[in-house]
Amino acid sequence: MVENKIRPNIYSLALANRAKVAIGLNPEISSSERVMNSALFAKREGYADPILVSVRDPRPPEIAEEVPILIAECPERFMVNMLKEGVVDAVVRGNLSANIMLSGLRSAFNCNNLYRITLMEIQGRPVMLAPVGIDEGDTFEDLLTFAAKGKEVAELLGMNYRVGIISGGRLEDVGRSPKVDKLLSFSISLTQKIREMGFEAENFGIEIERAIKSGVSILLAPDGIVGNIIFRSLVLVANIDSFGAYASGLPKVYVDTSRAKGSYFLPIVFASALSRKSKI
Repeated sequence: MVENKIRPNIYSLALANRAKVAIGLNPEISSSERVMNSALFAKREGYADPILVSVRDPRPPEIAEEVPILIAECPERFMVNMLKEGVVDAVVRGNLSANIMLSGLRSAFNCNNLYRITLMEIQGRPVMLAPVGIDEGDTFEDLLTFAAKGKEVAELLGMNYRVGIISGGRLEDVGRSPKVDKLLSFSISLTQKIREMGFEAENFGIEIERAIKSGVSILLAPDGIVGNIIFRSLVLVANIDSFGAYASGLPKVYVDTSRAKGSYFLPIVFASALSRKSKI
């Protein structure tokens, strides 16, 4: 039986760190109220000291009393600078523009690939998923880097580390189509190489359900498009809890979020828990 470690580890780490976390707020989008309420709850429960960043101040009095706000003409670029200069311990995108934020991060930190790794709670335990950005994980080498970065995240959160490689068919499906054959061959080589890196890894083919039941700590999709589809199916359709996507390629802590999220509380907790990276 797999031990449930997500609640005590992530939440206790966030409480211990109580990081200063900037959260982006677009008041013109319907999710803005959820952003503000999530920040307020994280503050009241002691998981973080959140700071809202927006083009204007839409806070009702009960939130204004407890959660500060910074006004900026371009909140995305303002938060990138806050992160780079160490004004805050971590940044959560909130409901701001992904394109502006991500391009700003790449430019500020001279990083072409953010290596975003999402963390979900599935059946009461933590499961990472990568790649999840549609423009990430396009090469064999990228996926090896994701495997290495996943280990770093696991160590920060006190998780055991075991990689589950996902592919385009069952392993016995060789010969059904050239496309399936190519994906399976790729996954076999990938599994072997990850094992050579010293990580425990297993090739589950297309059987993501078996990978989750087996207790893997990270699902490694064949590319970012497939990973994004898996994420949307699990989180946005099946309502699996998501802590957001950590940009593991950066020297600072940035957690990406989806505008479709019902709450931004978990990404704030995740960012605060990971902020010990900046203090090591």
